[in-house]
Amino acid sequence: MVVDQASTLEPYAIQFSSTGKASRHELPPEAQTVLFEVLDILAANPDAFPGRTRAISRDGNIRLYLHPSPALQVTFELDSARKVLYLLHFVAPKIQVIKPVFISYSHKDALWLEKLKQFLQPLEDKELIRIWDDTEIRPGSDWLNEIRIALESARVAVFLVTQNFLNSTFIREKELPELLEAAQNRGCVIFWIAVSSTTFEDSLLAKFQGANSPDKPLDLLSEGEQNRVLAEIYKKMKLAVMTD
Repeated sequence: MVVDQASTLEPYAIQFSSTGKASRHELPPEAQTVLFEVLDILAANPDAFPGRTRAISRDGNIRLYLHPSPALQVTFELDSARKVLYLLHFVAPKIQVIKPVFISYSHKDALWLEKLKQFLQPLEDKELIRIWDDTEIRPGSDWLNEIRIALESARVAVFLVTQNFLNSTFIREKELPELLEAAQNRGCVIFWIAVSSTTFEDSLLAKFQGANSPDKPLDLLSEGEQNRVLAEIYKKMKLAVMTD
């Protein structure tokens, strides 16, 4: 029988630097649980994770361990003579969460959808948001189920409001109530954009502030003014998804 030599050796003693102690207490609970599991393994064998550990000092004694999930970085110094694993610092990097954005619109207003998506593209490029609209539905798929899944996962809801939008039975009975309920119960952020003059004041949207002025809808503005307003909406959404 082959015996793992590392498992038969006396484990390293673990010591915390003052910085290590302070940064350990700042870790989220799930990272602290993983930390102690990792430390037990490293104390028994500092070379137990060759794929996750790398030397960051010339003599190779100061090392950085990277845990994949939950994300955790452990900086430690190895004193082989004294058999001490000296813990210097811990960091749990914040993982950027991509916010699913559901865009609700009338098919009669498809040109406005494309114009809006052009302005939101930089947020997708930065991986701050992932846009979903019904052009994502694959031919032959269960389109109602795909819409339901997208509605349930939405963190941001964007409504392109025209009279076509307000008169749509599907939007009025399916998309609008579910997304507004998500805003109340799940913190879904609502952006409704006044594309044209409408009777919005008698709709469910009346209690939400528009992303632009309903008195100056996009279709009453020059192209230059439309671009300016859409750029302002981009800035508002960027702020919302970065601080959410």
